[in-house]
Amino acid sequence: MNALGRCCIKSRLQAFLCTTATSNGMARIITRSQCYKAVNRRAVTELKNLRRDPPKEPFGAGGERRTLAQALHARIRATGPITVATYMREVLLNPAAGYYSTKENVFGTAGDFITAPEIGQIFGELVAIWCINELQKFNYDGHIQLIELGPGKGTLMHDVLRVFQRFGLSKEQLSGHLVEMSPNLQRIQAERLCNGSVHRTAPDHTEPYVQEGTTGTGINLRWYTDIVEVPKGFSIILANEFFDALPVHVFCKEPKETGAPWKEVLVDINANETEPSFRFIQSNKATPYSVVFGKRFESKEHLLKDRNRIEVSFETEQIAQTVAKRIDGHGGFGLIIDYGHEGDKMDTLRSFKSHKLHDPLQDPGSADLTVDVDFGFLKHFLEQDEKAITLGPVSQGSFLEAMEGSARLKSLLSSTADENYRKILTQGYEELTNPTKMGERFKLLSVFPSSLRQFLLSSNKVAGFESKA
Repeated sequence: MNALGRCCIKSRLQAFLCTTATSNGMARIITRSQCYKAVNRRAVTELKNLRRDPPKEPFGAGGERRTLAQALHARIRATGPITVATYMREVLLNPAAGYYSTKENVFGTAGDFITAPEIGQIFGELVAIWCINELQKFNYDGHIQLIELGPGKGTLMHDVLRVFQRFGLSKEQLSGHLVEMSPNLQRIQAERLCNGSVHRTAPDHTEPYVQEGTTGTGINLRWYTDIVEVPKGFSIILANEFFDALPVHVFCKEPKETGAPWKEVLVDINANETEPSFRFIQSNKATPYSVVFGKRFESKEHLLKDRNRIEVSFETEQIAQTVAKRIDGHGGFGLIIDYGHEGDKMDTLRSFKSHKLHDPLQDPGSADLTVDVDFGFLKHFLEQDEKAITLGPVSQGSFLEAMEGSARLKSLLSSTADENYRKILTQGYEELTNPTKMGERFKLLSVFPSSLRQFLLSSNKVAGFESKA
């Protein structure tokens, strides 16, 4: 039996409600300054040109400053149309002009979107409770690496570590590992988690991490640009609104055209426009990527589901395989939270700016790009090497209710007489769980080592993922 002991989820939650009492008997309430709007995102990808700090020179330095639109326009004019994945990668993570590389206000009311952890503390607390509950299945007492892919402002990491320590996990047992490509977001996360006091790794040093710091409670944190750089070891892996911003290839074919090759949607220039302008086109013939896609997936009807347009991220596949290999070889589990579908959508690429829909081809680099996660493909990528088993996806609303979210809300409400706080708590939980808001659109997928397959499927006791059959 591990140090956390074994008990049911309801008992664990009740214990948490008790441990959060402060010296004056009041439950700890953590306020958030934002409210949710249905615009969400988080980004990290495997671009090595963002390994260290961004260049000091402006984009196009050495002459007249050039915008990202101008650079992309010149590239396409010289070499031809580019894939949607290439366009997304440049728009989001170009080191000198990309959205996540240069924009200061990404999150919150002053930014372009708000994520679930920013709505209220309940979300992060219940994710932490889930992690602790599942940890008991491993009978593990060693060091735990908490890895978060795309940590945003660091709020989820902060809330989960806080609950872990409330349950008795010491700073010697825990370490945090944040996988983040954007130096801007690394700085924001450091301010949230370490009061801005971190050590940046010199570019000529060999350490795999880019910065290191310590939380106020003494937990060591390190930042990386790629999950493969995180040390091997037992890991709890969280990915909240991470996969929806990984670049996708868009493949298409004529409906009801048996045996027709898959073609690819590309980004081209509008040659008739005087200013840099772009358009989507369909390739005249198969592209190298569409040929590979057709060979690999044409026979997998359970993934294609008669769709004639598919959005697939091969970077998602690479990261999913890394996650599966890590937990299979070194132990651990994961929880993925994102908005998405199970193969019933075909065209979800869109852009958001100041919480409103924005033309994804207009003024590249100024707005977020996002694609709904295809959970069918994500499950396939995680399980294809038989190193991991996935459960779900389940809706966010049902998961939070299964984790006794209403009980937690009731406890927090009973601990404050401040009507403003009470309103924030109530409205926040409503946004998280209401089926017409985040409750159904957002889904959760759990990931475990394949060695636990028989136990998990026979016991049907993964909190929040119990089968109703």
